[in-house]
Amino acid sequence: MKRSLCLLLLTTALAGGNEPGRPLPESEAERAELEKRLDATWAGLPLEAKARLIRLHGALNDMPPGDRRFIHDRVERFLNMPPEERERLRQNREKWEKMSPEEREQARQEFRKRREEFERQWRAEHPGEEPPPFRPQRRPRPNVEPPP
Repeated sequence: MKRSLCLLLLTTALAGGNEPGRPLPESEAERAELEKRLDATWAGLPLEAKARLIRLHGALNDMPPGDRRFIHDRVERFLNMPPEERERLRQNREKWEKMSPEEREQARQEFRKRREEFERQWRAEHPGEEPPPFRPQRRPRPNVEPPP
């Protein structure tokens, strides 16, 4: 819950910068209600969370617009992500954390190899065009059952 509130405030801070966000309510009553809800949320946060958000907001404001847009897009992507994809990301993170440095390097090399093969195929099929970002194919693993 607190993580969601922090993300809400972070997104509000991002949108409040020089980036286009959701339009603010037009009527005074709607604006007052929004301000009341945001103030209540802020008041409910512990001091550490407030300090972290202020630090993040300052860092975002100091970023070049392109970098700030990149961060904003990633936060929006996460907020709009379906629960299944969030779970898959969580499982990937846990798996990565359990890997030894050698296993991580091996996984990186395998990824690079697949990416290079993808780019080679793309350039053969689309001469003169830059390949799109590489998205590895999800292969079902024998020890993990796919979701229903």
